[in-house]
Amino acid sequence: MQFMSKHGAEGFAGIGVLSSLFAGIGEYETGKAEKAAYDYNASITLQNMSAQMIASQQKYSELVGKQASAYARAGVDIASGSPLLVMAATAARGGQQGKQIEQAGTEEAALQRYYGRIAAWQGKMGGIGTFLSGMTKSIAPLMV
Repeated sequence: MQFMSKHGAEGFAGIGVLSSLFAGIGEYETGKAEKAAYDYNASITLQNMSAQMIASQQKYSELVGKQASAYARAGVDIASGSPLLVMAATAARGGQQGKQIEQAGTEEAALQRYYGRIAAWQGKMGGIGTFLSGMTKSIAPLMV
């Protein structure tokens, strides 16, 4: 009878080890899925950044065109002097706006990727911890 009892405990220990293994794998996979989601968000952020930069370029190009048309309608020479400086300043503001959009988008995408790496690492460490904890709890009764 005692043999059956010890044999049964070993069986339960094996089930406990397997259970903790699967739970650990689940945590690891969850971390990988979170990383994939953060990486996807980073890609979307970069795509949106690109679209915003194009929109900003078009906006400032149209503005410079409107300025040139208004000066020309008024009979002002747009090839030199103040009108040229105003249009150059507008174009420079457009370039600066584009750089700000690019910097913000790049930083946001980098942050998303960083969060993804953290999530993957947490999943891996959580999975290992869950497995080891479950294994310890399952094997400890056998060592008595």
